[in-house]
Amino acid sequence: MLREDFFHQYVRQVFPDGKGLFAMIQTFCDETSNADVYCVGGYLFKPERATEFQDTWEKRMLPLRAKGIEFFHASPCAAGKTVSNREAFANLSEPERMALFRDLIDLIHGTAEFGYVAELKHDEYHAWIKQNPSISGYIGSQYSVACFYCLSGFKAWISKAGHQDGVDYEFEAGDKKFMDEAGALMSKIASNPALREAYRYERHGFGFKGLMRQLEAADLLLWAYQKLEADHRRYGECVRVSRGLFRNSPVPHHVAVLSEFSITFQSLFNSEHGLASRQIQL
Repeated sequence: MLREDFFHQYVRQVFPDGKGLFAMIQTFCDETSNADVYCVGGYLFKPERATEFQDTWEKRMLPLRAKGIEFFHASPCAAGKTVSNREAFANLSEPERMALFRDLIDLIHGTAEFGYVAELKHDEYHAWIKQNPSISGYIGSQYSVACFYCLSGFKAWISKAGHQDGVDYEFEAGDKKFMDEAGALMSKIASNPALREAYRYERHGFGFKGLMRQLEAADLLLWAYQKLEADHRRYGECVRVSRGLFRNSPVPHHVAVLSEFSITFQSLFNSEHGLASRQIQL
């Protein structure tokens, strides 16, 4: 299948009637001295808007292939670094990189339905594990905790918006541990009729930046959120520009800052609904 045809064919296969929602989900782990948190987040798109995003951003990124850039990745783009032969942002000037940020923000504002971020602090997670040995086996990693609340945030918005169509949950492919956890969680939801209906589950999968361009929007969301408390004078123009994602945005963005209470609730929920057990951690 040709690269340019991939997403169009994919949408037709998943939602042949053109109705539904795409949830593009990303992770971001920051353990620096300034931020000791774990985040999972992403955007919801309607199929026709997801296709519009795909086409527009594909055209925007196409000329950059000659400069060694195949997809947008906020962190190296902001720093002007080369990570690999697919992420050679050092080949772009600062104005070119800032233009990428601005264009992606404008496109998100014009196509996305809803953005959500779930944040969990490392120290609170580890403290809860130590303090609750009798029930700690009912949750998985920080990724599992944040991912669960991200899915719940999408579910709540979908219910409030009155959508009855199915949702395709797409996670970025990469770390095998995260993929296994997400796959286990989604498979459990898919096999439970009540949860399948509650989450409007249609299917789930794992995609790559460059092929599923909407994952690049989710990447920017998490990076920009992580930098909200940063002094933009220390990080350069990119941090100031990235805040335009949230300023006067036509796309609602919600954030859940999780606590030890949140982890306790999830452990009880997982136990009751069979989403995790002492034998099988997500």
